[in-house]
Amino acid sequence: MKINLADIPEEGRSFAWNTQTGEVNAVLADLIGKTTYSTEFFIKPITSRDFELTGTIKTTLPEQCSRCGIDFAFPVNEKFHEILIPKQSQPRGGKYSKVNHVSDLPDNGPESVEYEGQHFDMGEYLHEVVALAAPFNPAGPENEDGDCSICEIPVKGRSFSYDEEMPVEKPQNPFAALKNIKIN
Repeated sequence: MKINLADIPEEGRSFAWNTQTGEVNAVLADLIGKTTYSTEFFIKPITSRDFELTGTIKTTLPEQCSRCGIDFAFPVNEKFHEILIPKQSQPRGGKYSKVNHVSDLPDNGPESVEYEGQHFDMGEYLHEVVALAAPFNPAGPENEDGDCSICEIPVKGRSFSYDEEMPVEKPQNPFAALKNIKIN
């Protein structure tokens, strides 16, 4: 769903979207299916062209436990704080600065997101927030005993890796095939 930034008053405007209001149901369907979501955000003009966006989104992602392989609902509770700026043109020979690695990024303060014209695609933005919240190795939370709350397997001191002993073949002498050759 696109938001017309020209309609945002000077004091800002708050939004509350959820599954019942349905603004971004179709956009989030590929990630969360028919799972419920709730998002609240606030957009406030900083200058005539720049806007501040703050808010949260709460939902669950259908994931598979990386420990035991059982399906579970991974909770997503993400906060966001962005500065919306007009899309910058990137000429053919243009250059821009970026960090070398994601670990070099500062982890506090707002980031920037570009918008085109006077419209910001909030649906696509929320889609990316939820998609980036999915962990590389999803696992269920541990209960008070230190066991996996999904499969109840003890987690502490246990390796959840799979190790298969591979047969080792002896390397053959490259000249071994010459033994069987018969010359007239």
